[in-house]
Amino acid sequence: MGCRRFIPLVPTPRIAFLFVLLFSISLIASPSGMALGQERTPVRGGSPSSAREPQGGFAESARVVAERLAASFPRVDGLVIGFERGQVLIDRGTAEGVFQGMELDVFREGEEFKHPLTGEILGRLDKDLGMLRVLRAHERYSEATVIKKAEKAGFQKGDRVRVSMARMIVAFPNVDVEGVSGVGARSMTKELAAALVRTARFELIDERQLRSMLLADKNLRPEELADPLILKQLSDKGKVQTLLLSRLTPTADGMSLDVQVYSTLTGNPIVLASAQVHPGVITHDKPSSGPRTAVAARPAVTAPPDTSKPAIAPPQASSRPTVASMPSEHVVLDPVLDGSMMAMAVADLEGDGKSELLLAGVDRLVAFRIDGPDLRPLAEYSLSGKGTVVTLEANDVTGDGVVEVIMTLSHKGRFNALVFQWADGKLRPILEIPDLVLRPLFSNGKTPQLFGQALVPGDRTTKPIHQYTWDGRNFQPGPALDVPEGVLLLEFMMVDLGGDGAVRLVTFKGGTTLEVHSQTGDRIGSHKVSEEAMAPKNRTWHRILIEKEIVGERPQIILQREQEAGVWTRRYWTGSTAISLTVLKWDGARFHEVREMPISDGALVDYAVADLGEGLGRRLLALVVKSGRLGLGKRSEIQGFRLQ
Repeated sequence: MGCRRFIPLVPTPRIAFLFVLLFSISLIASPSGMALGQERTPVRGGSPSSAREPQGGFAESARVVAERLAASFPRVDGLVIGFERGQVLIDRGTAEGVFQGMELDVFREGEEFKHPLTGEILGRLDKDLGMLRVLRAHERYSEATVIKKAEKAGFQKGDRVRVSMARMIVAFPNVDVEGVSGVGARSMTKELAAALVRTARFELIDERQLRSMLLADKNLRPEELADPLILKQLSDKGKVQTLLLSRLTPTADGMSLDVQVYSTLTGNPIVLASAQVHPGVITHDKPSSGPRTAVAARPAVTAPPDTSKPAIAPPQASSRPTVASMPSEHVVLDPVLDGSMMAMAVADLEGDGKSELLLAGVDRLVAFRIDGPDLRPLAEYSLSGKGTVVTLEANDVTGDGVVEVIMTLSHKGRFNALVFQWADGKLRPILEIPDLVLRPLFSNGKTPQLFGQALVPGDRTTKPIHQYTWDGRNFQPGPALDVPEGVLLLEFMMVDLGGDGAVRLVTFKGGTTLEVHSQTGDRIGSHKVSEEAMAPKNRTWHRILIEKEIVGERPQIILQREQEAGVWTRRYWTGSTAISLTVLKWDGARFHEVREMPISDGALVDYAVADLGEGLGRRLLALVVKSGRLGLGKRSEIQGFRLQ
C-alpha cells in the first residue's frame, strides 16, 4: 500500500500576509525597484553598490577603468605546441589577445566519464599541471616560462592552456583617497566595485573579508597587501587570483583614478589601468557644505585597451607642450638576470657590424651577443672588491678599429679607472689607474678620444681634464682639454648639435635642466626636463645619451625624466620616480621634445641604443631593476622600445 504525504492547509489570510511581508522585504533590499525574479550579478562579500546607473565624473572614470581591466584579461583557450631553450610555446598570440605578462593555467584533458545507467557523456576530469607566464607575444604564437608546476607533473605537446572563462576572484580593498579632500572612500569604492561587477569578469573580495581572511585586526596599508607573503596567503586561502590596488590621485590638471593589478602567484604587477576624472558630481560619504569645484579634464593615463600591447602606463599630461608618445609595445630581452645590474653600454666588440651588450654589476662585467630578443653570454670579468660602477662606456679610443671598454668605479670614497680590450673572446684589462675618472668624449665632434681627470679624496681643487693617448703599450696623459675651470668630467658631454662642426658642452644640471654651453663656458640655451631633482640610480652621474643614426644629421639627446603629473602615484606603486625617457632635438637655439617613452614597473638604472635585428630594428634599451620577494632579492631586465 502506498503512503501519502500530508500537506497542511494554510489559511488564506496567512498566505496573503506572508506575500505582503516578502514583497516589502524585497523592496527594502532592492532600492532600485528590481523585480523579484531579476538576476543580479553575484559579488563575493556583499553588494558593492546599488544597481542604479552611476552618476558623476568618478562613476564614468570607474566604468572606463573597469572595462580596460576586463579587456586586459581576455578569455583564452589554446595548446602547448613545443619547447625551446627552456621556454614553452603556445599557439595563441596577440591576434587572440595574449600579451606579455599574461598568466595561463596549463591542464591535460582526462578520460570522458559517463552516466552509469544511460551511458551519456557527462564530461572530462581535467588534470591541473601548473601555470605559465608569457614572456613574448607574437601575432600567432607566444613564448612563456613556467611559474608553477604541479608535483610530479610534466608538460608535453598537446596540453591545453587557458585563462578561465569564469569570473576571476580578485582582492579588492577600499579605494585610497588620501590626499584628495572632500571625497569619500566608501562611495568611491562602491562605484568602482559596481563597475567591475558589471563587466561580468570579476568576483570581488572586499576589504572586510580580506582582513578576516588574513586574520588582520587593523586596516592594512596598500603596500602591505602587495607583500608577496600576503599575496600567497590570499592565493592559498581564498583562491584569489589577483589584487587590485586603487587610488584616486590629485594631479596638476585634475584627478586620476589608478588601479594597479598584482598577481597573487608571482607577486608581480601585471597591468596598470588609469583614467581621468571628468568634470561632474563626485559622490561624498557625507554631504559637503562647501562649494564644489569642477575637475579639469585631462588625457587618460592608462595602458591602451589593445591587449596585444604590454601593460605600460603612458606618461601623464602636464603643462609641457604636447609631445608624441611612443607606442607602448616593447620587448623584454631574455634572460632576466639575477641581481642588480648597475650600468649598461652597447658596442660592436667583435667587429662584425653587430651590436654587443655590456652589463656591469656589483661583482662582474658581462658581455652578451644580441641575437634578436635573446642575449647570448660571451664573456665575464670579475669586479669583486673593486667598488661601485660610476661610468660604463665603450668606444674605439686607440684608433685601431677595436672597441675599448672604459669604466670608472668608486670604492670607499676613491675613484678607480679601468680600460678593457676585447681579444680572443675575452675582456682583457689593459689599464688601471687609481684616483682617476676616465671617459671617451667627441672633442672634435667626429671621433672619440679618451680623457681623464684626477679626483683625489680630500682635495677640493678641480684638476684639469687631460687627453690620454695610446702609445702601443699604454695610455699616456697629454694636453689639457680646453674647457672652463671647475668643470668635472662626470658632468658633461661634447657633441656637434647642429651638424655644423661646432662642438658644444651639454650638461644635465641637478637632474632637472639640460644646458648647452660653448667651450668657453657661455650658456647658449637651456631646457627644463623635470621639476624635481632626480638622483641617478646606483651612480654618481646622469646619463646623457647622444643618438645619431645617420652621419651628418642632427643628433637626438635622450634623458630620463621624472613625471611632473602623478609622480607620487608612480612612486607609491613601484618605488620608482624616473619613469620615462624623453627624446630632444636642438634647433640651434633651443631644444624640442619629439617623443617620450614610458618605462614599466621597476627602477630605471641606465639606457642605451642598439640594433636588435630580426625585424626588431633599432631600439632604445632600458635597464630596469625590480625587487624580489620581501624586497630582499633583485632581478634586472632589459626592455627594448622602438625609436621610430
